[in-house]
Amino acid sequence: MKCIYCGKELDEGDLFCPRCKKAAQIVPDYNVYEDDYLKQVLKEENRPKKKQETGHAPVQGLDPDRKKQQKKKQMKITGAVAATVFVLVVALLILAAAVRSNHANSVSYQLTQAQKAYAKGNLKEALAYYERALELDPGNNDIRIKLAELYMELEQEKDAEKLCKLIIRDDKANRRACKILIGIYDGNDNLDAILSLYDRVDESLYQLFDNYMVVPPEFSLDTGTYETAQTLVLRAVKDYQIYYTLDGTDPVTGGMRYDGPVVLDENGKTYRVRAVCRNDRNIYSEAKERSYTIKIPSPDMPIVTPDGGDFGVKTTVSITVPDGCSAYYTWDGTIPNRYSSHYTHPVTVPEGNHILAVIIIDNRTNLSSEIYRGRFVYYESNPEEDEQQDAE
Repeated sequence: MKCIYCGKELDEGDLFCPRCKKAAQIVPDYNVYEDDYLKQVLKEENRPKKKQETGHAPVQGLDPDRKKQQKKKQMKITGAVAATVFVLVVALLILAAAVRSNHANSVSYQLTQAQKAYAKGNLKEALAYYERALELDPGNNDIRIKLAELYMELEQEKDAEKLCKLIIRDDKANRRACKILIGIYDGNDNLDAILSLYDRVDESLYQLFDNYMVVPPEFSLDTGTYETAQTLVLRAVKDYQIYYTLDGTDPVTGGMRYDGPVVLDENGKTYRVRAVCRNDRNIYSEAKERSYTIKIPSPDMPIVTPDGGDFGVKTTVSITVPDGCSAYYTWDGTIPNRYSSHYTHPVTVPEGNHILAVIIIDNRTNLSSEIYRGRFVYYESNPEEDEQQDAE
C-alpha cells in the first residue's frame, strides 16, 4: 500500500504515514488494466498476422466460421484473464483490509507502534496508538500509566489526573500513579488534595507523602491528675518546629514555639496542652492534645518531739520537716507564717507555761499544713524547795 498524499510505501497496519504523518488510506499498488499478461494478449490480438513457422504464406480465404470461433476463443481467454486479475485484486484488498482490521484491533500491535513512534519523538502519533490500545483494553493499568505519563509530557495534566485516579481506584499501591498525582497537586499548591490522596492509597506508599504529612509531636506525660508539679517534654519525630498552647487554643494561630521542657506547677489548675509540628514547607501536622491536672496535697501536720508536757529541766524540741518544705513556729499560740521563727535545728523550751504552734509550708507551692499546737511547761527546779517539799 502507498500513502495517497505522498506515495510513501506503508507497512501493513500503519495508522500514519511515516513521511507526511497523515492518516493512512488503502491504495492498491497495481491496476487491472496494467497487468502484463493482459497487455500481452491485447497486443497479440491487434498486431498483423505473420507467416507461419513453416515459411509458407498464410492460407488465404479462411473459413469465416472458423475465424469467428478463434475470435470467440481469444475473447474468452481475455475475459478469463481479466476476471482472474479482478478476483486477485479483490482478494488482496480483502486480505489487506483483514490485516489492517486485525492490527487495528490488536493491543500488542498498538503498543508496539506506540513505542516505535515514541522512540522517534513522534509523541502525538504515539499518543494515538496508546489511546487506541486503551480503547481495546480499557481496564489495563499498564496502558493507563503509560498514557498518563505521555499526557504529562504533552502537558495535558487534566487527562493524566483522570487516568491516575482510575488507576489508584483499582490499584491502591500503584506508585507511579501516586507520584504523578502528588506532582500535579504539589504544582497547584493543593495540599488538601494531597491529604485526601493519602487517605486513599495503600500504606506502602505513605513514604511518598513525607514532605506533606507532618507527624504530630510526642508528649512525655500521659493525660491525668498529678500530686506534684510536672515537667512536660515535647518531641518531634523529625527536624520539625513545635508550637503549643496551655489552654486548649489553636497552636497554629496562637502557639508558643517550643524551646525546652514546660513546667506545670500551678496547684489546682488543669492544663490543656495542644501542640503541632511544622516542617520547612510551612505545613503543619494535626494538633495533638493532652490534659494535666495538678492537685498537690498540703504538707502533713508537723511531727514535734516531745509532744508537749511539764519539764523541770531544760528540754529541746525537734520538728520533722519533709523535703522541699520549711517549718515555722511561735511559743505564744499565735498562727505561724513565713515571718515567724524559722526552724533550722532543735529549739529549747523557754521557761514558763507556753503553747508551741508549728506549721509546715511547701516551698514550691506555698501550701501550708495544719497547725500543730502543744503545751510546754518548764520551770527550773530549786533544790532547797524540793527538799522542803519532800520533807512535808
